[in-house]
Parts: sequence; structure tokens; C-alpha cells
Amino acid sequence: MPDISPLELHRAYKRLFESADGATVMDDLEKRGNFMRSTFSTDAGRTHFNEGRRSLVLHMKHMLNENNFINKENNR
Repeated sequence: MPDISPLELHRAYKRLFESADGATVMDDLEKRGNFMRSTFSTDAGRTHFNEGRRSLVLHMKHMLNENNFINKENNR
């Protein structure tokens, strides 16, 4: 994969997840990734696993937030 700037990667995420299919996939990932629920389990290994899933959803949400990229790009 060629090197891509953080702003271009952000734009790729936006194009993907702003489509109807992308919104459906994000909804599924939020549910599977415990985005709005507790990740706690009495099994510590399960808690860690759940947090890993949630972390990935949080990363995607971060990549979709233009404030994390546009403002930084404008301040260069």
C-alpha cells in the first residue's frame, strides 16, 4: 500500500462509512464492539478481548471525525 497522508486516510474512511453500506457496517461494528455498553466480564480474558474490539471501533470513529484532521491540516 502506498504511503497516504493522515488527511487522505481520513477522507477514505469518510467516503467508505458515509455510504449506505458503510453506515450498516458501522452499526454492526458498534454493536459487536460494545461501543455503547460495558466491556466488563468476570473473565478477565473476555474483558480484554471486548476492550480490543471496542478500541477498534473507537479508532474508526476517531478517523471519521474531521476535527481530528481538518483543523490540524489547516494549522500547518
